[in-house]
Amino acid sequence: MADPTSELHHPVSAGETEMDFGGLHFDVSFRGPAGATLRVSGPVNGERKELLRFDDFVESPHYHVPADGSATMFDRTTLGDPLDWFVSQISDHLGELLTAAGFSEVLPDVDLGAVRANVGSIRKAMEDCVPEGFVRVPGFGLRRDVA
Repeated sequence: MADPTSELHHPVSAGETEMDFGGLHFDVSFRGPAGATLRVSGPVNGERKELLRFDDFVESPHYHVPADGSATMFDRTTLGDPLDWFVSQISDHLGELLTAAGFSEVLPDVDLGAVRANVGSIRKAMEDCVPEGFVRVPGFGLRRDVA
C-alpha cells in the first residue's frame, strides 16, 4: 500500500495549491470567473510537462487528454458532478488516461497507488480553491452563488 504521507502540500497563493505524490505534480487553481482547474504534470524528457488538465468550470466543465489537446466537454446529465468524475478518473483510470494522452513512457515512474491514496487531497484542494461568490452543488458541481 502506498504511503499517503508521501504528499507534499504547498499552498502557493490564495486559491492555488501544488502537490507532489506518486511521481506526479498536481496544480490546483481557480481561474475566475470560469472555475477550478487541476493540472497534472510529470517528467517528460527530463523536464516537467503538463500531461492532463481537468477544468471544473461553471458554464462548461471539460477536460483535456493530453493537456494541450482539444477539450472534451463534460456531460453532467450522463456523468453527474464533474469534480466527482474527475477525481474518480485520477483514482481509477490514471494509467489509461496517461496512455491515451501519449505519455505511457512516464508510467514506470508513476506510483498509481500513491496517487490513489492521495486523491482526497486533490478533491480538498479543488473544493478549497473556490472563492466567495461560487458554491459547489452536490450532484451538479460548481455554480455562481445567487444567494
